[in-house]
Amino acid sequence: MKQLLAIALVCCLASTGAQGQEAGYVESIRCVGGPYGLRLPQDARTLRAMAPLLSETVDAVERWEGYTATRSTLQFDGLELGLILFSNDPAKLMLTRAEIRHPRWNRLMPFKIGQPLAAARAVLGPNAQGDAELKQTYAGDTDSLQFQSSGGLLQAVSYRCYSG
Repeated sequence: MKQLLAIALVCCLASTGAQGQEAGYVESIRCVGGPYGLRLPQDARTLRAMAPLLSETVDAVERWEGYTATRSTLQFDGLELGLILFSNDPAKLMLTRAEIRHPRWNRLMPFKIGQPLAAARAVLGPNAQGDAELKQTYAGDTDSLQFQSSGGLLQAVSYRCYSG
């Protein structure tokens, strides 16, 4: 079943991504936790204290029985987070996406903005050895990673996360 979900996700990513961009399956890709995921605060209420917040936008509010789920975007200098926050549990968060573009956020992930692509490929392991410029999308069962580079250095990392 996991393999079918992964194949469907990879096909979906390939059809909606940049033309000519391949997708590679890496089972342990997750947006949060695991060997490739972000290390975010466990409590949603502490996210805004990570650094000065440039903006916060509410993208949608879903009303459920007894609570709301708010899809929002937090914009910091060099970091953008797409989140779902829950009115009945203010500490709970679901990450829907993240984009990291500045080395000040390197502490949040195993990849380092500004590092040579060879170092980022080494983190991904054998799955990335044939991808010299890290142009592929790397997808697990539910989440995916994409990289942007320039001059052989990592410039940005984008996470796309399943949110139900």
